[in-house]
Amino acid sequence: MELEHENEVEQAEESMKEAEDELDSAMESAMEEFRLFEEEMEREAKAELQGLVRIGESAWKMGKSMEKAASIASRKYVEAAVNSASASMKSAWKGLSSSNTNKVHPS
Repeated sequence: MELEHENEVEQAEESMKEAEDELDSAMESAMEEFRLFEEEMEREAKAELQGLVRIGESAWKMGKSMEKAASIASRKYVEAAVNSASASMKSAWKGLSSSNTNKVHPS
């Protein structure tokens, strides 16, 4: 009876050892899978960040270009307005000076 009991204890200890080994193996596999998952997530996050940075830089460059274009257009508009005003004033002065020379004083 005692021999049977010792055999059962040994078998139970062996089964326990096998179960612990399987648990250790499963935990190691799970941890490895988690590490791989974490690395993949990190790579994806870096790629997304780089994409967002590129988009941001492109938008910034486009904004700078639009600012320059608006500045140039504004200067051209002001220049055209000044030229138009100058031409109008010259025309008005010519009209005034030519109308004064053709008039005869009533006295």
